[in-house]
Amino acid sequence: MLNRFHIHLGVQSRRVLRVLLAVGLAALAPRLAAAAPPPSERITDNLYGTRFLNDDDAWVVGAFGTIYRTHDRGKTWQSQASHTQEPLFAVDFTDTNEGWAVGRSGVIVHTNNGGDSWSAQPSQTDHHLFDVDFVDDEVGCVVGDWGTILITKNGGETWEPHSFSRDVILNSVSMVDRKHAWIAGEAGTVLVTEDGGLTWSEQHTGADKTLFAIHFADRQRGWAVGMDALILHTQDGGATWELQNGSGQTGGLEQVGAGQTFDNPTLYAVTVVGPNGYAVGEIGAIFTSSDSGRTWTREPVPQSWGVSWLRDVAIVPGANGMMVGAGGRRVAIADGRVDLPRESTHAAETPH
Repeated sequence: MLNRFHIHLGVQSRRVLRVLLAVGLAALAPRLAAAAPPPSERITDNLYGTRFLNDDDAWVVGAFGTIYRTHDRGKTWQSQASHTQEPLFAVDFTDTNEGWAVGRSGVIVHTNNGGDSWSAQPSQTDHHLFDVDFVDDEVGCVVGDWGTILITKNGGETWEPHSFSRDVILNSVSMVDRKHAWIAGEAGTVLVTEDGGLTWSEQHTGADKTLFAIHFADRQRGWAVGMDALILHTQDGGATWELQNGSGQTGGLEQVGAGQTFDNPTLYAVTVVGPNGYAVGEIGAIFTSSDSGRTWTREPVPQSWGVSWLRDVAIVPGANGMMVGAGGRRVAIADGRVDLPRESTHAAETPH
């Protein structure tokens, strides 16, 4: 028979059990919180560069030293501390750990843990640096204004200047192996090296307009883009270049009035991987190719974009990637398809 003692003991036991349970949950809560993924952060800063490493892992960089990383193909983003307020114009990773970003006033930052921490590397220059490309964890190239060319063969521990003899702005670099690389820049400039950047020679493109990006898929096939919707293509390593879009000469038909229009936007970036090609630029311009960069089509974009710009594009062999630009804009590429918002669009309108 239960008596008051037994009843009291039962009540006390239940109280003790509740206390132990509460203490256990309190101790477990930090672990549960630590295991939960951090919430996605809203990106509103201008974005200038992006690098997709695989279908899921990517980084973007931009104004005020902005660096963000995604592990899930852009569904969520987490900021990373670059320890600089200078704008970062380009980023490159060789694997999920080793990465570099470059920017204004000679800034080069490096990570060896996927961006969990970034540290400065000595560039020995205060010139603005606009692009970076590495072929492996050791060999890379950086370019910038005043003809700046920096080469490293030890992962950026030291950077050696091999600058161009003329004072031109160099906007973009594309390396295909440790020996061969191309650079594009001001006034139609294209440079090539066959000795790992020790020496550079000019290639004749037939264009005198500024080129903002260059991309080589291999040692033979390359593309360069720039002012007035210019797209150039080579199939012989740059020995000859053909015009695929726009006009290569200042004063060409695509140059209307005093500035660009919706018909001739400046293009800032180009990439071709497998059959898929993309070029992006001013006024939200998007050009796509489905035949390995042989022909290009202008895509319609939302009218709400106005004069918003796209600054960079990156994809991986699986045809997944992203375009980035003004105000944190990010446009996903999934299975080769550009994922634009569903609203009224324009492709080539004249502003009023």
